[in-house]
Amino acid sequence: MDELFALRNLFYTGAYQQVINEANSRSPLSESANQERKVYLYRAYIAQKKYNIVISDVKDSDIIDLRAVKLLALYLQAKDKNDATKKEEIVKEVKDIVGENSANQTVQIVSATIMVHEGLLEDALRILVRNNKNLENVALIIQIYIQLDRLDLAKRELASAKTWAEDATLAQLMEAWVGLKTGGDKYQEAYYIYEEIAQSPSSNTVKILNGQAIANIHLGRYPEAESLLLDALNKNNDDPDTLVNLIVVSGFLGKPEDVINRYISQLKEVAPTHMFLQDLDLKTSLFDRAAQRFEIA
Repeated sequence: MDELFALRNLFYTGAYQQVINEANSRSPLSESANQERKVYLYRAYIAQKKYNIVISDVKDSDIIDLRAVKLLALYLQAKDKNDATKKEEIVKEVKDIVGENSANQTVQIVSATIMVHEGLLEDALRILVRNNKNLENVALIIQIYIQLDRLDLAKRELASAKTWAEDATLAQLMEAWVGLKTGGDKYQEAYYIYEEIAQSPSSNTVKILNGQAIANIHLGRYPEAESLLLDALNKNNDDPDTLVNLIVVSGFLGKPEDVINRYISQLKEVAPTHMFLQDLDLKTSLFDRAAQRFEIA
């Protein structure tokens, strides 16, 4: 049996602290499993924004997988600090590493993730399609196609993956993502997928609760969505996705403006460069400019 099957599923469902706990307590039998365990351990720390743990732990003498993960930590830390120069340096280094280690799965997923953050979606796809029999690669390919509004290609990738990984947790999540993009009856199907995954206490995570909430929003079930999001906020009150979804659902529920503004202020504290805030600022600016044309002299 795959030694790290459970650890991967915890990571995919967003149970990052459990990944850390499991990885720190387990002693896998094989050396390769031990190295992969470290990859997921450090990626879980990165998901929690604990970049310095990864940066200080991983040495230049470590295997390329761990050094690639360290680059992801350095990149995301630079992004949070709006350090454009540092980001540019890391992207250049990542491109060099990909050229030298193009068959390495960790290098593929890490480098493609950085490219997605940079908006270099075609570059990310070129890296990922080198191994479209790796489920995590396929998951990111589908996310990119959804961003590009290429639902046809996302569906094609999903159908192909289901022929060899239908029962995998990540494959189920991929089906939910495509369902939410497809709409119609697929909203309810996506909700059922998230609900089933959430039945396991270890998988009832902020990530899965947000998935359920988004499905409920599309189905017009706003009070149910808010309840799920408040549960998610109780688990992690600094999660940007939860705050964005609470802002959206609060608008649908007609919540007082001061409630919505508090969520916006909290989002600015934890993720000042979040795309939602950038879009909000742009729309506010456009509205103000349009309003000035109708001011009474």
